[in-house]
Amino acid sequence: MGVKHSNHWEMAIAVERARLLAHPVYQSLAGPAEVITFLQHHVWAVWDFMSLLKALQRRLTGVSLPWMPPTNSFAARLINEIVLGEETDADGEGGHLSHFELYLRAMVQAGANVGPIERFMARLTNGMHWADALQAGESEIPQAACGFVAHHLRLAESGSLAAVAGAFTLAREGVIPDMFNRVLIELGDKMPDRFGRFAFYLRRHIEIDGDEHGPAAAKLLNYVPAGSQSAADEAIEAAAVSLRLRGNLYDAVLASL
Repeated sequence: MGVKHSNHWEMAIAVERARLLAHPVYQSLAGPAEVITFLQHHVWAVWDFMSLLKALQRRLTGVSLPWMPPTNSFAARLINEIVLGEETDADGEGGHLSHFELYLRAMVQAGANVGPIERFMARLTNGMHWADALQAGESEIPQAACGFVAHHLRLAESGSLAAVAGAFTLAREGVIPDMFNRVLIELGDKMPDRFGRFAFYLRRHIEIDGDEHGPAAAKLLNYVPAGSQSAADEAIEAAAVSLRLRGNLYDAVLASL
C-alpha cells in the first residue's frame, strides 16, 4: 500500500474524527456557566497547540545558531506562515496577539478563572520543567487536561517528525474549523456580550484554519512521510491518539457540569 495523501489521511482517522465532532459537549453549552466550564478546560488545548507548532518549526526551519538554511524551503515556508498567524494574529482591536492570548482575553471577559493556567505558566517562566509544573498544579488543573498536555509535550519533545505533523494536521488544524463551528452554532444569539471575544476567537479560527492553515498543514503532511509507509502510519496513529485525548477532555467538561 502506498503512502496516503490528501483525503486518504482523513479516511484513516474518520472514526475518531466523527466521534469527536459528534461529542455531546457541544449541545451541553446551554448557558454562561456551561460555556465558562468549557473555556476553563479547553484553554489547556489552546496552549499546548503552540508546542506542537514550534516543534515543527524547530525541525523544518533555520532557528538554531549559527544559522543554516532549511533542508526543504517549501516545508519551511508552510510552517513559518502558520506560525505568523498563530503567534501574531490580528486581535480585532488594531493590534496583534497569539491565539492563546486572544483566548485568555476571552476568558477574562467571560468571567472564567484564568488562575490555574497563569500559575502554571508562571512556574514555567521561573524555570520549572513542564511536568513538575503540571504536578504542582494538579489540585486545580483538570486531570484530563493534565493528560492531554503531558502527551502532546512529550510528543513535541521526542516524537518523530511524522507523528508531530500527524497530530498537528489531522487532530488540530484539520478538525478545528468543524469543531469550533459546532461551538459557535450552540452559542448562537443566546450568549451575553461578555462572550464577544470568545465568539471572535472562534470565528477567526474557523476562517484562518479553514482557508489558510488547514490547507498549508495538509501540504506539509504530504511532504513529511517522504514515501515511507511507516512514517505515514506514525502520523495516523499520533492523530488518532490525539483525537481520543481531546474526547477525554470533553468528557471531563461534561463531568464538571
